[in-house]
Amino acid sequence: MNQKYIWLVTIVLCISLFGLILVQINYFQSASKLKEEQFSLTVSKALDQVVSKLEHDESVKMILKGNSSNHSNIAGHSELTTGSSTISFTMDQKHDKAILSISHENKKNIPIAEGPLKSNLAKFQEQFNKALTSSGNYGEYANKLKNANLKLSERVDLNALPALIEQKLKDNGIKLNFEYAVKVNGIKFETASKNYFRNPSVEKYTKPLFPNDLYFARTNILHVYFPAKQQHMLQSYTMLLPSFILTLVLILCSAFTIFIIFRQKKLSKIKNDFINNMTHEFKTPISTISLASQMLKDNSVATTQSFIDHIAKIINDESKRLTYQVEKVLQMAVFNEARMKLKLKPISVHKIIQNLLPNFTIRAEDKSGNMYQNLDASQDTIMADEVHVSNVISNLLDNAIKYCKDNPEISISTRNKDKGIVISITDNGIGISKEDQRMVFERFFRVHTGNVHDVKGFGLGLSYVKKVVDAHHGEVNVDSVLDKGSKFEVYLPLKK
Repeated sequence: MNQKYIWLVTIVLCISLFGLILVQINYFQSASKLKEEQFSLTVSKALDQVVSKLEHDESVKMILKGNSSNHSNIAGHSELTTGSSTISFTMDQKHDKAILSISHENKKNIPIAEGPLKSNLAKFQEQFNKALTSSGNYGEYANKLKNANLKLSERVDLNALPALIEQKLKDNGIKLNFEYAVKVNGIKFETASKNYFRNPSVEKYTKPLFPNDLYFARTNILHVYFPAKQQHMLQSYTMLLPSFILTLVLILCSAFTIFIIFRQKKLSKIKNDFINNMTHEFKTPISTISLASQMLKDNSVATTQSFIDHIAKIINDESKRLTYQVEKVLQMAVFNEARMKLKLKPISVHKIIQNLLPNFTIRAEDKSGNMYQNLDASQDTIMADEVHVSNVISNLLDNAIKYCKDNPEISISTRNKDKGIVISITDNGIGISKEDQRMVFERFFRVHTGNVHDVKGFGLGLSYVKKVVDAHHGEVNVDSVLDKGSKFEVYLPLKK
């Protein structure tokens, strides 16, 4: 796939995921607001029921005491004291009429429409006249005037109030702990629960007690709040949790998919380089063998024994070279197996190294270099596949020689560590950058040297080393500095 299309798909996918997250957030906010409103309405309904119950109980108490609202049982005189003023309600049974008057600062019978309380008294008079006009029920108004002058503790059983609030909340489906208080005239707290004042900033729900009292009656406000409200609201959002989990999984899967696409794109490029290298590597020895065979068939060329020996040596060398390259390609089959088939047996690491060194020593000396060995491990017997372990060491030594620009100085050493043996191969080659060190053990990956053909290979050697070492439950690490050299260390467990 073209890289620009990959980026286009990535951008569209990111925008879609971002939009999905915004929709989720908007839905969460809407659901949260709706839950808050439902909770507030439910609490308000429960408190309304509390207020209605208190008013009903007071009416029943009045009836039981004989304070009915008919004319025959009306108290002859009722008063409501407000500050320095006293509002009096007097029933004149003889003329069947009610008299409303006020005394202010010890002065009697001030007209209702006069005095400093003119506007308030006018409002009170309006209420009074409306009640009389609608029903003529003087007794009800007289009893209201009388009750309005009572203390809250005389009208409500304050000890039973929390139980009543709790019962009405439970009836409406709210089983949370609550704190409550009753405030009189917005100043004094008549009663409050033990922990009410611990959370002054928490949202409180309020309802006036006895809202049908007369205008000049005391204002009693019931305050209620729930300390565990936030936790309760969060618990109600548990149904949203699966949605967020699925969204998170979708984001992670999308990110992983994009990562795989870019990785495959990079791998595809590496494979193309591999094919180019393989074509070049195979073409050279085949061309040389073909040319040598044509020279043998050419009758115009003198076929002396020395000439035939020379041509035969060329054909033999190029055949070996071609065979070596074919074996390298066949190593790819190892990576297609889920598990390597190892022929395990006790082998000596030092013996394998000593068998391999002569050949690599000649190659190093050919380039005016040196090969050093320091086999210091006291124990070197491991349970391993001899062929694969030999190939691991050969690949590392081969790379050490190939990637030296100048005279190669190669060192191979062993030491024991953590019930295993460590094989170290150090060179003075071109080194590997920090970025490339993370990729050197990947298939087909080759360290860039400026010219893809100046160092022969397919990028399979180190990936093969990693595969074999892992199959033997070992480890392979690289430590390299660009233009200074590299050090590869292979750890393999000893025979138990």
